Amino acid sequence: MSLDRTFARIVTHHRLALSAGVMVMLVGAILTIVFGVHFASDVLDLLPQHFDAVKAFKTFDREFSQARELTIGLLDETHEVDLDAFSEHFAAKLREEPWVERVMDRSPLESAGGLEAARTLTLPLLLNLDTADFDRAIHVLAPEEIAARLKKLHAELEAGSPTATIQLDSDPLGIIAPVIKSLGGSFSIEQTRPLASPDGTLRIVLAKTNQTDLGAHACQAIMDKMEDFKRRVLADWTGPAPQILVTGRTPYVGELSRTMAGDVVSTVVGSVVLVTAVFLIGFRRIRPLLAIMAVLALCCVVAVALGALVFRELNMITIGLCSILIGLGVDFGMMLYAVYERERETGADHESAVAAALRSQGKGVLFGSLTTAAGFLCFLRSQSTGFAQLGVLIAFGILVAGLFMATVFFAFIGQKFRRKGRDWLWTAGDHFVGFVYRSPRGFFLAVAILLTLCATVAFLPVGQVQFDSNPKSLEPKDSRAGIALRTIQAKMPIAAEPVIVLLRNPDPEQFHTGWVKLQAAWTKLVADKKIRSAASPTALAISPARLSANATRLQSVDFAASRAALASTIATEGLSADAFQSAFSLLDALKAIADGNRTSLDWRHALPADSSWWFVLDRFFSRDPYLAAAYITPTHTLATFAEKEQLRAEIEAAGVPVQISGWSYTLQDLVPWAKGKLTELSAIMIFFNVVLLLFLYRRAFPLFILMLSLALSIAALVTTLKLFAIPLNMFNVLAFPLVLGVGVDYGIYIVIAMRQDGDQRQNLATVVKPVLLSGLTTTCGFGSLALAANPALRSLGSVCSIGVAWCLLATLCFVLPAYAWRGAK
Repeated sequence: MSLDRTFARIVTHHRLALSAGVMVMLVGAILTIVFGVHFASDVLDLLPQHFDAVKAFKTFDREFSQARELTIGLLDETHEVDLDAFSEHFAAKLREEPWVERVMDRSPLESAGGLEAARTLTLPLLLNLDTADFDRAIHVLAPEEIAARLKKLHAELEAGSPTATIQLDSDPLGIIAPVIKSLGGSFSIEQTRPLASPDGTLRIVLAKTNQTDLGAHACQAIMDKMEDFKRRVLADWTGPAPQILVTGRTPYVGELSRTMAGDVVSTVVGSVVLVTAVFLIGFRRIRPLLAIMAVLALCCVVAVALGALVFRELNMITIGLCSILIGLGVDFGMMLYAVYERERETGADHESAVAAALRSQGKGVLFGSLTTAAGFLCFLRSQSTGFAQLGVLIAFGILVAGLFMATVFFAFIGQKFRRKGRDWLWTAGDHFVGFVYRSPRGFFLAVAILLTLCATVAFLPVGQVQFDSNPKSLEPKDSRAGIALRTIQAKMPIAAEPVIVLLRNPDPEQFHTGWVKLQAAWTKLVADKKIRSAASPTALAISPARLSANATRLQSVDFAASRAALASTIATEGLSADAFQSAFSLLDALKAIADGNRTSLDWRHALPADSSWWFVLDRFFSRDPYLAAAYITPTHTLATFAEKEQLRAEIEAAGVPVQISGWSYTLQDLVPWAKGKLTELSAIMIFFNVVLLLFLYRRAFPLFILMLSLALSIAALVTTLKLFAIPLNMFNVLAFPLVLGVGVDYGIYIVIAMRQDGDQRQNLATVVKPVLLSGLTTTCGFGSLALAANPALRSLGSVCSIGVAWCLLATLCFVLPAYAWRGAK
């Protein structure tokens, strides 16, 4: 018994056993999904993981506590809000929240306890000075220097000098000034953490949360608390209130992960509605439609379950699985059902009609599922975790769909059949084939000229296909976190997106030396106007050798005499001794260091946990004390790979091994990769198509005409992108191998129909209707991704739908006439 009759007999006479097997498979798949699937929402997983810039970004994301910070903008462009008062009110209320560890709404020196915390940082910074600077700094501790300074400042104070008041309060001994100078050589607090816009319409408040992890659910929970807090803080405020903007990693991830559920619903509903409409227009039957949808739902569940077994967690991009699979998988069902329906209309019974459908289109479904699966498996070469997972899951789904449509689908539709009498779409297909057969040569040449003209435009220097490497292309549509970030950057140019430079060295001395070299090189770059600014942790990268040497030099200071000079001068000048307790404490701390007590030199443990200074320090230092970050602000946003390479060369010229990252930097770094993958994956798919078609047909003509139609379709796709200014990006370049894998299927069905026994014209008329409907449903399946908030899926779907539409047109108007012309000859 032939294979088609064997399958037909199974689905006709063993429906109960087949249904039981399906139920067991479904329960097993659901249990696997419930207990085995974990979704990841890290957008970095969409990027190729082998790039140093991507690795550095992931290290920065994982190791630096900035990932748990919220940047909150208070915006008032009406000038009706008292922003200073509201900022104070907002920050005070925010500090009371149990999910907030610390808040910064003003310069650390102006915050509560900020001056005391600055004195805590003074000691390690002082002893980290080079020998010459250290000697000049401690020279002010000589008794005569202390007495002279206090007398001078007191005289200026009496004369009404505000500067003298500040110096007596913050630095009566004059030893902090050299430290501040060394700190200013590394970074500016105003540049590192700007808190107000120049036009006075924006205030920034920073909040460090107690977020337990960086996962999607934790980010969502924090943002729920933030939204609740916003409602309460606005309710407690009387009078006009500003717009509250929130950005940062947590808002981005929370927003992106929330769109996953919405994307699943919108894309699946959109795909189901469009596919249902196409099917009903073509077949006007409900039962087979429900059977197809049931099979596709089963395919989706099985594909996700298989993916859960292969991968530890699935990226958010895999949400595109269902809508894509619906659009592609329904093709197999429609191709088979179209033949089945024609057989039943002519009087065949259920089993015979199933056997005829499998005999006619089974080979096409098999090879179509293989080429489509191969197209998606090309994503494994993308080196993107998210797209590799999407490709594997859809390949699983397509292969399962091909099998289930040939078996389970026919069991689901049952043996009952109602004849329609007249099928207008089949009749239209028959008339179309008849029209082509009247003059196949003329029809073929006319379409060939049209497609050739499109191909010519694709290669002519008329316009160009745009390549979008803007970081905004990674954001969800209308992202509130993205809008907040761009608003803040527009209002505060000093907060422009920086390039991140990471330096890791487990040797403390080499860690210090590396930062000194880098800062020196970058200071020259700023002076030469090759970069706008550079902020580094150089001053805080402690040198053990300097600490030891300077601590030894402190032993030459007579701290008893210095303390006595301070006390006597205070008394002589009639000043309050209580106001100088910080100066006495500083002398005691320096003496303790000279005596061998180095506890106060560890600023990580000495600084209070709730100090605003941590917002500055955490920007530079990670949890690993010997991994730190610097921030380079280019003169303008990097827009080309050449600009990125020039900046990289300038950063690395110091000869210190570093990692460089940042959104603009990383995306420009990936542009050659994306263009290379476009070529590589397309070449792989072309090779696979050639091998498969040679195996299927073993003749040159079908191979030539199908590959030529694919080439013309791809050229027409490029022309469309040019004319309608549809940009390519890091992700939708993967549409090209997909179009090559999916588009060849329609040609396969046409060629198989032409090679079947019987009337060739009748065979073509039978297959035109399902090929047309299959192409439309695939276009709808990809087109439904336009409803997704995820930008990668949205752009991939738009390019794929355009490409598939051109492939469908080329199949019906180029491949079919070519075979009709050849048959006529």
